[in-house]
Amino acid sequence: MLNEIIYAILQAATEFLPVSSSGHLALVSNIIDKPNLFFFTVLHLASLIAVLIFTRKEIFKLITFEKNYRKMWLFIIIATIPAALLGFLFQDFIEQTFSSYLFLASAFFFTGTILLLTRFFKAQNELNWKNSLFIGIAQVLALFPGVSRSGMTISSSLFSGIKKEEAVKFSFLLFIPLALGAFVLEFKNYYFDFSLLASFVLCALLSILFLNLLYYIVKTNKFWLFSIYCFLISLVSLLFYFFQS
Repeated sequence: MLNEIIYAILQAATEFLPVSSSGHLALVSNIIDKPNLFFFTVLHLASLIAVLIFTRKEIFKLITFEKNYRKMWLFIIIATIPAALLGFLFQDFIEQTFSSYLFLASAFFFTGTILLLTRFFKAQNELNWKNSLFIGIAQVLALFPGVSRSGMTISSSLFSGIKKEEAVKFSFLLFIPLALGAFVLEFKNYYFDFSLLASFVLCALLSILFLNLLYYIVKTNKFWLFSIYCFLISLVSLLFYFFQS
């Protein structure tokens, strides 16, 4: 039960902060026990609850086909297809990387580098199908543990010149189909017990807190500072690799 609670707190804290929830879950679970990917996807569903609450106004506009949001459907689909397609085709290969400290170290370092680069870009463009595709391709990288999904989608949005607030909300909207898709892929390993339920509830509540924290961080131009943490956790992963060897 204690392990599941630790995972729930980790998921909530790292899903929206650009430090890779899957990377942290893989790192900690390799230390504690073999990764349980179905449990991880359930925690992602808990984080999805927070996203639905935070973007409820945008979701309402989407489902009512409000005039200014009709194109958003197209942008979400375009940005989702690459990760959905490659996630399905390379599921087994991606799952293997969860057990590699060396891969985690490399992925965390890559995430840190991308986050650091966001410091040098300013908003000048609106969301369109071209930058939606670019964001979707960047999101493909986040299928791998250690590469932050929010980090890749928000960073690629900022690289495209999209406004900070719009970049964050678009990133959250893209999380919805991705989390549901990951759950469907892992549903073959379905199980249910009290620790799963407790972890789900705890993760959902904490996710709301950290989601709002990320929104504040991006608005105040401190997003790039997470690169420092990613470089540090990359070093930690590398040390585990050498100790394991």
